[in-house]
Amino acid sequence: MSILRGLYRLLHLLTHIVKGLFLSYTRLHGTQSHDLSDAQHEIIQNWLHRSAEIIGIDIQVRGTPAQPPAFVVSNHISWIDILIISSVLPISFLSKAEIRDWPVIGTLAAKAGTLFIHRGSKNGAAEAIELMKTKLTAGQSVASFPEAKTTHGFEVHTFHPRLFAAAVDTDVLVQPVALCYPHEDGTHPHVPFVDEANIIKHSFRIMCAKSTLAKVTFCKPIASKGKLRKDLAETARNAVAKIVED
Repeated sequence: MSILRGLYRLLHLLTHIVKGLFLSYTRLHGTQSHDLSDAQHEIIQNWLHRSAEIIGIDIQVRGTPAQPPAFVVSNHISWIDILIISSVLPISFLSKAEIRDWPVIGTLAAKAGTLFIHRGSKNGAAEAIELMKTKLTAGQSVASFPEAKTTHGFEVHTFHPRLFAAAVDTDVLVQPVALCYPHEDGTHPHVPFVDEANIIKHSFRIMCAKSTLAKVTFCKPIASKGKLRKDLAETARNAVAKIVED
């Protein structure tokens, strides 16, 4: 690790964030969560991919993803998972509504088409499903982490099935994605964001590291028509686990 490297990357990232805010208000202004154009998705992906490069993440992609609309599901290790998947796919993630009010990050997330939901509320899951169905029906893809929590990256936990109802109701493909951060110790030790870690300290550790390899594997898409959401969730989880736990 190098603190000087981290500081250099941090300064570079802050400049890049300013550029992102400018693009948000000039190129993404007035968009809604369900109607981002292909050109706007490209702007978002390019900005996110450059963000990953700046903080030292090398992304390698294997496989071919399903064309939109699709319900994209992945194992969850760190906050950077969102950055990586969103940089290689035209996608919108589900996020807790509180993030919408965060300075800068909330603005960028909203302009990128994030679907904000009230997690933990009585109607939170139903609200999420309806937002997803609107997005999917409009021909665009939505992503979620069905484990509902981050892990240390050595195994894939159960995929909770409830949100898979959006794929079943709209008859779209489910696209499993396996994320790995290879290291001689198994998973890069700076990547897992677990045990209520401090996001600022965690982010800086990643920026101080020489490099971090992120491998993104697109598994075979799964047809949702006529399937039970529990079966879809289990099939998707097993496909991801086959890559991650191998």
